[in-house]
Amino acid sequence: MKGKIYVAEYFFTTCTGICPKMNANMEKVYAKYKDKPDFLILSHTVDPEHDSVPVLKAYAEKHGADAKNWWFLTGTKKELYALARQGYLVDDGTYTGEEDFVHTQWFALVDKTGQIRGLYEGTKKQDVDKLIDDIDRLMEE
Repeated sequence: MKGKIYVAEYFFTTCTGICPKMNANMEKVYAKYKDKPDFLILSHTVDPEHDSVPVLKAYAEKHGADAKNWWFLTGTKKELYALARQGYLVDDGTYTGEEDFVHTQWFALVDKTGQIRGLYEGTKKQDVDKLIDDIDRLMEE
């Protein structure tokens, strides 16, 4: 990711709550920057047991995402949740035991050096608009 500006989010493909709204808003971000080679979106699943690579690929196609700059990622639950909590700071960090589940509405904006530059509520239009403004500013740096 070094040398790229990116937005990271967490979602799961079977969510009927906040995830559809978040990804509809992420489509707006993607539409604006899809032709920028130094920009990425990283959509991490929080349900790796269900969201296999073929499931994520179908979900990406449903959202019109091109793998050149909108990646749908999986891994182990432990790795994904640690990154959400200690890497992107989009979850409160509370491990809740065997039934632990990260379900967060936050998008993290990361600059070309790997620094988090902001957190934005992915369900709120005004936050997504601010995210776009902040990406524009980073693109000019």
